[in-house]
Amino acid sequence: MEVELKKKHNTLHRIPNDPVLIIEDKQENSILLESLCDELGVKHEVAPNGAEALKKIETREYSLFILDLMMPVMDGAAFLNKLRENYPNAVVLVQTAIDSSEKIIEIMKLGVFDYILKPIYPDIFLKTLQKALNYCYLKNMEENLAQIESQKLRSQLEWLTYKETIRKSDNESFEKTSIYSLKTSLSQGSGIGAMTSLLDMVDSVKIQDGTVYKVDKEILDLLLTNNQITKNMLLGLEKLLNLIDHDLEPESISTTFLLERIKELPENLSGFLTSKGISVNLPIFKREYKIKVNLTFLSLALEELFLNAYKYSSRNSPIDIFTNINQGYFCITFKNRVDKKPYGGVPEKSEQLVIQPFFRIYPPVEAVSHLEKFGLGLGLTAVDHIVRKHSGLFFIHNANDHTSEDISLCVLAEIFLPLDQLGVKNETNSHRG
Repeated sequence: MEVELKKKHNTLHRIPNDPVLIIEDKQENSILLESLCDELGVKHEVAPNGAEALKKIETREYSLFILDLMMPVMDGAAFLNKLRENYPNAVVLVQTAIDSSEKIIEIMKLGVFDYILKPIYPDIFLKTLQKALNYCYLKNMEENLAQIESQKLRSQLEWLTYKETIRKSDNESFEKTSIYSLKTSLSQGSGIGAMTSLLDMVDSVKIQDGTVYKVDKEILDLLLTNNQITKNMLLGLEKLLNLIDHDLEPESISTTFLLERIKELPENLSGFLTSKGISVNLPIFKREYKIKVNLTFLSLALEELFLNAYKYSSRNSPIDIFTNINQGYFCITFKNRVDKKPYGGVPEKSEQLVIQPFFRIYPPVEAVSHLEKFGLGLGLTAVDHIVRKHSGLFFIHNANDHTSEDISLCVLAEIFLPLDQLGVKNETNSHRG
C-alpha cells in the first residue's frame, strides 16, 4: 500500500532529484517531517542545527530546506544568512510557532518560499511541501533550458569570432574578395553554363542572309531570358558588395513596429503560397521592446529567410514565424517543414557552410528565381552579413517538429538582435511609474 501511495504522488507531483534537508533539533519533529517526506516519495536528510547543515551543503546539493527558526548552536536566521551568501536562490520553508502577522512578515522578509506553523498538521504541511517541490522542479527545468540556449548562443559567438579571425586579412574580407572575383569573371562572360551552351547552339544553327544572321526564335528567346538572369545575378552581387561596404546608420524602433513589417512578408508570395498549399502562422508578441536597426537592410534579411522557407517547404505545410526575448536578444525564428527527400533541410555538417558565399546544398528553385534579391547561393550570406552588422547572431539548422501527430523534419532559421538597453530601461521605468 505504501509503495502504491508513493507511485501515486510521484505521478501527480514532480519530484526533484536532490534530497530535502530538514534542519530541526527536536527528534520527534524530525521523525514527523521525515515520515511526511516518505509519504511523498521525497529523498531527505536531517541536520540537528544550522552549523551541521552548513557542513552538509559543502559536500552535496539539496533541492530545498525545511528550517526550524529556534535551534541551539546556530539558529535558523543565522543559518539562512549564511546560506544566502553562497546560494541566493535556495528554496526554504521555515517552521515557526509564533502565529502573528508581524512575525510572519518578518519571516517572509528573509526571502523564504513559505512558512509552516507549529504544531505541524500533516495535510497542511503536505500541501505546502508539494507546492515547494513543484516550484523547485520548474525552476530547475527553466535553468536547464536557459543553460542549453546559453550554450547554443555561446557556441555561435565562438564560431563567429573564429570565422572573423580567419576571414580578415589586411582589412579585406574573404567574402568581399571572392565576390569581386566572381563579379569580374561573370561580367567578362565566363562561367555561365547556360549562356555558353546557347551561344554554341546559335553558332551551329545560324543562317547567313546577306549582312545579317537568321536565328531560331526559340533559341533567341532562351538566350535573352538567360541574359536577364545573368543581369540579375550581377545586380545581386553589386547589392551585396554595397551592403558589405555600407555603414548601418541604425535607428531605434519598437518590436511592435517590426512585427507589423513581418506580417507583410506573405503578401509578395501570396499566389505561390496558395499554389503550394502553404499556410503562414504569424507571431503574436504582446510586450514591447526597443531595438536599433537599419530597417531597409533588416527587411532584406527577413524577406530572404521567408523566401528560403517557402522554396524548400513541404507541400501543404505551414511556415511558422516566432518571436521571443532570450538573454538580451530579440529572437525572430522562421520554421518550415521539409521533405527528407530530396531536400533533407540543413544537416549539422552544412550549418556553417550554407552561409558561405556561393555555397549551395540544393539547386535553385526556378519558379521564384526572379524574386531573389541575391542569386548564386548568396542569400544566406547576405542575411549573415546584415545580422552581424547589427551585432546580432544568425544560424540555420534542422530540428524535429513534435507539434504534429507524426514527428516531422523542419528547418529553423533564427535571427538574434540585441535589445536597445536604453529603450528597455526607459520602458521598465515607465512601467514602474
